[in-house]
Amino acid sequence: MNMVKVLEYFDAFTEPGDYICVEDTNPSLPNESNQGLVKELGYTEKGPGKLNALKRFLTGRSDRYHVDQRYTDFFG
Repeated sequence: MNMVKVLEYFDAFTEPGDYICVEDTNPSLPNESNQGLVKELGYTEKGPGKLNALKRFLTGRSDRYHVDQRYTDFFG
């Protein structure tokens, strides 16, 4: 997963007021895009890997980043 490396790269260029959007951090999302939400039909969860990686990136950066709660789960 290169998400942390991408975030670390852009971290050097961000300024106050900039947004970085990270999608699909919910561990209960389907592992593959063509999966439905019914476990009996082979649904497997993505797991906490991406969310945990994002948390590690944000650790020690609370002065630079915060979660904009106006948009968190805005789309369902």
